[in-house]
Amino acid sequence: MEQSQPPDEQVVAVPADIRARVMPAVLDELAHWGVERFSVEALAERHRLDPAMIYRYWGNRQRLIVDAALADVEGLASATDTGSLRGDLLALARKVAERANSQVGRTFLRSLVMDGGGHHDEETRMMFWRARFSVVRGVVDRAQKRGELRDGVNTLAAVQIVLAPLNVRVLYSDAAVDDEYCQAVADMAWHAIARK
Repeated sequence: MEQSQPPDEQVVAVPADIRARVMPAVLDELAHWGVERFSVEALAERHRLDPAMIYRYWGNRQRLIVDAALADVEGLASATDTGSLRGDLLALARKVAERANSQVGRTFLRSLVMDGGGHHDEETRMMFWRARFSVVRGVVDRAQKRGELRDGVNTLAAVQIVLAPLNVRVLYSDAAVDDEYCQAVADMAWHAIARK
């Protein structure tokens, strides 16, 4: 049975050495068991980690999974601010593809896909997608401020125009997402949302 954080215990900043030991273990567990069957206790046992230490720093399994998923979000935010909508869309596509082309990125993305045979951990997935969306939406928000968006653009749909093709390609193929594909996706998104 999965434990939960005691109510009086506060989550504290994770020291770099502990993060360096725990994050690869989290990704390994997710690759083997997915989100539904991910367990802090099983992770700790298989990777010789202290479950109490994990709960002290992350609080619960959801925070641990989402923290692992969002390891590259700060880099994503800064890499996608090029000064123009077209440039930002291409930078976003390239950065997402770079992560997805890595073994860790591909494995993690696939681990978030719902397993039809088990209980779906929808709340954990939604925490991940909300956190990621809040960063990625910066591309659309900046374009809006610069007057580059056509009227009536739905922010969620605009972001999904870029992310969906990249994610689908990674989920259904082991082939790398190349730069030509990134350019095609960014161009399609630009034509869909840019003020002409």
